[in-house]
Amino acid sequence: MSLEQSLLLNRYLHRQLGADSLDELGNELAGVAEGADADGRSFFAKRLLSGTHRYADTDAFERYDARIMEIEGRLAHARGGFSLKYFQYLALLYTELYLDALTGDPEALAASLNAFRTDDLAFADLADIRASDLRRMAYFMATGSGKTLLMHATLWQVGHYLEHGAHPEALVVRADGRREFDSIILVTPNEGLSRQHLGELAARLGQARWVGGVGTEAG
Repeated sequence: MSLEQSLLLNRYLHRQLGADSLDELGNELAGVAEGADADGRSFFAKRLLSGTHRYADTDAFERYDARIMEIEGRLAHARGGFSLKYFQYLALLYTELYLDALTGDPEALAASLNAFRTDDLAFADLADIRASDLRRMAYFMATGSGKTLLMHATLWQVGHYLEHGAHPEALVVRADGRREFDSIILVTPNEGLSRQHLGELAARLGQARWVGGVGTEAG
């Protein structure tokens, strides 16, 4: 997917949450308490579902929030306490939106993006997006914002949709039809950072086994 198409996807996901930009959502959540209420729903979700920015499918949003809170709980267990910042929550929420749509019906997602593209003059010159263009995600985040942590969390998200999505081939295409990767390759600038990633993965996943490249706690 080209940079221009990626920006289209970015704007499309904003619109799914009733916003025109990430700043709109960030400003709405910046003063909201971290963590979850007694029912396990995040305070961020409560604000988004009751505020001016609303996702049309409330049931789906509740599922996304529950999965994000599960991830937060796993990270808190590994780190001895942890809660997601609002911008980290939004990153994982966008990933949920995207992976659910992609593995639910990749052709429908491509069609929806193309329809959205035709309504925005900024993307008028883009070629049609194909389902095969949609197998990549990219995040632009500031230094110190938790990119490594979110990358590890995204492994759990990808693993969930690879296992439960109606179209796992949107994520991995295998002749044998298995819903797993042969490997996950993490590219870093130097060996020291590679060792750091391995150490942090081990600390966050505990005694883990690797299924299709996605860590799951042994038990």
